[in-house]
Amino acid sequence: MGHPIPRYLTHAIFILLLANLAACAPEPNAPVSPAAAQTNAADPAVRILNASPYSIRADAELAAYVDTTAQAAYSEHCASCHGPDLEGGPGVPNLIDYDWLWGVTGFESNDAEPVMAIQQTLLYGVRNTDCPDIEDVSYYGGCADTRYSEMPGYGALGYSADQLNDLVEKVIDLSGGDADAAAVARAEADWPVCTECHGETGQGYKPYGGPDLTDDIWLYGGDRGSILSVLAAGRLGQCPPWGKEFDAATIKSLAVYIWNRAQGY
Repeated sequence: MGHPIPRYLTHAIFILLLANLAACAPEPNAPVSPAAAQTNAADPAVRILNASPYSIRADAELAAYVDTTAQAAYSEHCASCHGPDLEGGPGVPNLIDYDWLWGVTGFESNDAEPVMAIQQTLLYGVRNTDCPDIEDVSYYGGCADTRYSEMPGYGALGYSADQLNDLVEKVIDLSGGDADAAAVARAEADWPVCTECHGETGQGYKPYGGPDLTDDIWLYGGDRGSILSVLAAGRLGQCPPWGKEFDAATIKSLAVYIWNRAQGY
């Protein structure tokens, strides 16, 4: 079996191996060469992350990068739901009609804030429930950072046909339609349950994704039959979280692209 290696030799060999490995590995805080730093700084994918929407529009290279990157990602992953022109369809939001369900009010003082809000939706999705299995991650039924709200099905909750039809007239009235005044008056008793998401006046509540019921933009249709269907059965449309699918530059590009298109740029 041979002679065992003396302990002092074992230690020497181990130290020698460590020295060789250290010689092969880069220093953890080694300075980046000026050439490498300049290359990174010139990369549009790096520049885009620190650029405001204003500076992106003013920079031809960055603007082209945003359009090319966003259009490729949108065409492959988003167009099947939101359509090739970003105009959505039944149950799928129009991304360029400036009627935002989440985060964007239209009264922001700069373009950075709404772009950040759009990025959150892209990163974490809408009503995503595929959360990491860690403590305290659930929030209103969904993951901590996802956009989450729920339009209940009031038919399943025990509301009668008369109550539901009265609420339909209330919604028609809020949107400026020709509603049955007596039904609207009766619906006032049940209206408070709707105000948490839609607000006292029906103008919606962005943090909860509550749609504005006073305008003429409808996600599922504004006729009586469509409104009754939503009230009776509820709605829980979803958008996937794209944070693992797209890199940071693509997320930022998509957010800027959507915001620019919504403003007509």
